[in-house]
Amino acid sequence: MSAELSFAHYTATAQSSLINATREAETLHHAQVQPEHLLLSLLSPESGTAWQLLAGTMRNPAVLQEGLRIVLADATPTTEAASPEYGFRLKRTLSEAEDEARRASQEQVDTGHMLLGLLDEGGAAGQMLRRSGFDAARLRHWLRQPQTAAAPVAGPAASKPVIATPLPAMPKTRDERLERLESQPLKKVLPRLISWPAIGVMLGLLIASASVMGTQDINLARAALVVFVIVGWIISLCAHEFAHAVTADLGGDRSVRGNGYLSFNPLKYTHPVLSILLPLLFMMMGGIGLPGGAVYIQTQRLRGPKWESAVSFAGPAASALMAILFALPFTLHPFDVNGPVLSPTLWEAMSVVVWLNCAAVVFNLIPIPPLDGFGIIAPVLSPSLRAAISSFSMFGLILVFVAFSTSPAFSEFFRNAVTSMMHTLHVDPLLASLGLSEFMFWR
Repeated sequence: MSAELSFAHYTATAQSSLINATREAETLHHAQVQPEHLLLSLLSPESGTAWQLLAGTMRNPAVLQEGLRIVLADATPTTEAASPEYGFRLKRTLSEAEDEARRASQEQVDTGHMLLGLLDEGGAAGQMLRRSGFDAARLRHWLRQPQTAAAPVAGPAASKPVIATPLPAMPKTRDERLERLESQPLKKVLPRLISWPAIGVMLGLLIASASVMGTQDINLARAALVVFVIVGWIISLCAHEFAHAVTADLGGDRSVRGNGYLSFNPLKYTHPVLSILLPLLFMMMGGIGLPGGAVYIQTQRLRGPKWESAVSFAGPAASALMAILFALPFTLHPFDVNGPVLSPTLWEAMSVVVWLNCAAVVFNLIPIPPLDGFGIIAPVLSPSLRAAISSFSMFGLILVFVAFSTSPAFSEFFRNAVTSMMHTLHVDPLLASLGLSEFMFWR
């Protein structure tokens, strides 16, 4: 066992399962013990509660064993003679198991909690368990009930799953609703989590303001331009934060579901600094007020450093996608003299939204905390360097603003990067400047 971990609060059965998992890794000449090794060790009568649940749920546990050995066979063996260490994913699994025991007010971690940890970790082992009929919410509820007798053990030909049989009705508390929500596949819950009314309102305002910009009334057209730009940017903001949340969910942090981050509702992304203070600072600097959003990710629940980088990268990628979508009329030229003709004001409004998204991409990729650029590279930094840089995160944005106002070279680089992106999308930056002038004039 790893010297840096303590298993004093684990049951003897749980400790034995971890020892067997290490032996499985040694037998396969793997450098690290992973959740798949642990699940393989749980598929034995020695694992106690876990075996009762596994054997009682599946008709033939040998099928799961074979699947695990196929997955583990793809892992690269090591030529070193050193004892395998616990990998990042297994540590996360055990952390989840300890949290499950703690939430259930149980003093020791047992193999049943390990099954929940495997389901929460979300890797190959967790996916196999879900395909075998395990549901985290129902398993969690069963484990928290007073057990007057051992769970029935079923052999390979068992036909009545332990978890599938009717259990006592679960209390409809908020915590249990969240547990059930987090236990379901993303593709199943996502359509229910998205706020379709919010999306409908934003698209309706976008279309309505676009149609009004064709009016002969200059003031009304300018007002419509302001509405279009603001709504277009809010939609882009939602896409940016929604991308962070979806990637985090795929990476293992399913808490984004209960927090409303998968709703595409702008009210769920409001932050007092990013949504209020930053826009005011931009206005004071003479620029357009850029609203911001926030999605809080529990990085400890992600399945590894690569997912941390992916979550951070997802936001700027979504902003780039929104820039492409709003630039499609410029790129594809669907509106010409032989078809529908858009008003000049609408072209200006669309170019402004393209400019805002391009600026968001460049701005967020600056490698200073708390911007996404730092989040992308942070996992590859040494822990000490990462901690040192993160300690200045509260001053990171101030430093960027100071650079904008005092460094002509920095400002020029930023403008050139945004301009290059717009040229790539066939959008004239001068048209965006005209739109910004109209926006600022109305303000």
